[in-house]
Formats: sequence, structure tokens, C-alpha cells
Amino acid sequence: MKLPFSAALLAAALLVPAVSHADDAALTDTLKAFTHCDERFFSNLNTHRDAWQAYAPLKQDKHFSWIAVRDRTNRQANAVPVSAPAIAGLKLLSYNDEVADLGPLGLYYYWGFVVDGGLDEVAQRLAPLMEQRGALIKTEGQYSRSELKVGNGWQSIKPMPGKAPGLRHVERVLIVEPENKQGTQTRVSCSVQGGVNAGILAELRPDIAPVDYPRTVVETSIGDVPVPANVRQQLDVPLLQPRFKTLSYSYVSKDGSGKDNPVRVTFNAEGGLLRKNEAYGEAFNVDRLMLADLVQLKSKMNGLGADQVMQTQSAELKVPSSWAPGQTLSAYMKMAYVPVKPTDKPTDTTLTCQVGERFPASQVFTSLTGDAIRLSCEQGDYKSTRAFIEDLGVALTLESVSSKARIVNEYTAFDVVR
Repeated sequence: MKLPFSAALLAAALLVPAVSHADDAALTDTLKAFTHCDERFFSNLNTHRDAWQAYAPLKQDKHFSWIAVRDRTNRQANAVPVSAPAIAGLKLLSYNDEVADLGPLGLYYYWGFVVDGGLDEVAQRLAPLMEQRGALIKTEGQYSRSELKVGNGWQSIKPMPGKAPGLRHVERVLIVEPENKQGTQTRVSCSVQGGVNAGILAELRPDIAPVDYPRTVVETSIGDVPVPANVRQQLDVPLLQPRFKTLSYSYVSKDGSGKDNPVRVTFNAEGGLLRKNEAYGEAFNVDRLMLADLVQLKSKMNGLGADQVMQTQSAELKVPSSWAPGQTLSAYMKMAYVPVKPTDKPTDTTLTCQVGERFPASQVFTSLTGDAIRLSCEQGDYKSTRAFIEDLGVALTLESVSSKARIVNEYTAFDVVR
């Protein structure tokens, strides 16, 4: 039976709230999935794409959909408007999808929404959508939930705003932060950051095509980079040969600021050269290959995401036959990074040391024996006073001065194996 027009209109009107309610539930369900900061957001968008496609531009591939921006690598094209009604009290204004390469600080992939409302208000409305609402912690003007990639899973960690993970770690963070100075808009973002690779993006971001995955960078070890033959042939210098198997010492570097910086140094003698490691607390350490700890042949920083070795590619070394006062030791070195990057340029440096008087090595540290020879050295902007410990065949820096600072080293421990 055909219904009168008024009856059909009434029936349609009665159906509208049900459809609207269904859309509300679908949109809310998608925001809940978003708070996981993984592929569930894109899977849920696909499930509810009929509800979302009226409010934001969507793309689809297999079992996933996503809100499409023109270019996530371009600040002028990495956001699109969202016109959905308020979802769980959150009025979405736009969707952002961006990527940033911060070099040794890590890769950063962000995706999320700009929301109408202040920081605290938005965080309070977002928290009930989260599986663990108590995980959203307020620190330094923002709210965040942080996780660290451990093995095949993610481990909750204390949020550390402003601290970059570098390339050795990967973090997944849900961030709620102010979007404008007026405090009227708030950005709610997911971020996967640090040493992000293709496998992690395939796991979390099915909206990113494999062609856009970061290239795998094989970290270069200091042992992978040889000393060039033209440099090595100059290194058989009797005056600078080590007289130990292993040597380790500690010192405190004092710059006058009142904050002392402890450093631990370890040497292993090998073929007339010294393999050196300098440990600067837990932050980072540096490997070097040295001649008497005066002439550097190669170096590699560890712990800050550096993936290159600094190699001395050519050298002109002039060493006196004895430590007679007034003699000069000099080394001209041309250095370059391996592997080379397009923006890298070789570095030229010259070390010049004037030989001074002898004095008891025990003045540097009580357990040291024999004589020390004072060396007054210049290298670029740095002037340093060093003590060549004759009984060990190694130079120790006592003081260094540059245009920016004066640093005094106080030695606190020595351990020698001959």
C-alpha cells in the first residue's frame, strides 16, 4: 500500500535520528581506534568509510582507508579540512599527515587532528575514548602517552617531551598540545619517531606506500674504514710508540661553570697505534684510532645516531728525533666522512706542538712514573697544554683554551696493563 505523502515524510523523518545515531557511533568508534596510534585507525576508517566520506577526502586500498592529504612531505599540502559534527564532544577542524627527517635525531611521522577547544578541555574529552585513559599524562604544557618499541611489542615509558629518541630507538606517542597561541585550538596527534624503518611503517601506517618507506641505512663501523696506505706508512715513529697493552683512566673536565663533567678513557695498543674509547657518561661515547693520542687517524661517535666515520685521508707528519726543548712536532691532516653525503666537505686541520721542559709524571697523577714532557699545542681555535708520559708513550691533555671556553682536566684514576 502506498503511503500518503505526509505519512511517507513522517516515516522518513522518524528514520533520520536512527541514521544520525548510527553515524555518531561509527565516528566515535573510529576516534577510539585512532587513540591506539596504529593500523586500527585505518582499518576502522575503512569499516566506517560510508560515514566518513561526507566529511573528509578518503582513499582506500584493500582493507584500509585513510584521510588523504596532497603531500605529507610539504608543509603547505599536508593538511585537509574535516567537516564532521562534534564526535564525543570533539569538533574536528582538520586532519594532518606529515613526515620530518631530523637526521641523527630521528625520523618523525605524525598523523592526527586539529580540534576546536583548549588543551585541558580536549584532553578531558579524549581520555574516555582511550583504552587506558590514565596513560595520558600532562607534562610541560601538553598531554602525552609514550611507548618504546621493545622486541616485537611496545612498552609504556614515562613521557619525555623535548628529548629525541635518535636512530637507535623507536617511540610511539599520542600527543595533545596547543595548536595556536590563543589556546582556542588543540592538536591531537599520533607520532612514530626515531629509527623508523620499513617494517614499523608497514605495521603501523598502511596508508603509506612502500615506495615512500625510508631507505635502510647500514651503519658504518669504525673497523670498516681502513687507514689509507699513504697515511699508514708515516706512522712508524719510535718516539710515539705505546709502552703498554691496555690503559684506562678517568678525569673530570672543569669549564668554570661549576658543573664537572666526568670522562672515562680506555686504550688498547695495537700495531703501534692506540684504539681509544671516550665515554661521556651514558649519553654517548667516541671511538678513535690514534697515534700516541696526538694524531687522529679515524673517529666514530656512538649513541647520538651518527652513521659516519671521520677518516684521515692524507697526512704530513713531522716528529723530532728526541724530546729536546724547543723542538716542534706537527701534523697536517685532511679528513672526510665515510660514507660521504652530498653536503659533506673535507676538513683540513694542522696540529703544531712545541716541546717544553720535563717534569715528574707523578704531578699529573700520583701513580705515574718517570718523566712527563710538556707540550704546548695549537689546532685551529684550540690551544692546549699536554703532558707526554714517556713511560707510557701517550699524551694527556691538561688544559685547553678556545675563544669559547677554558677547560682544565683533573685526572682521578689510572689502570695500566703492560
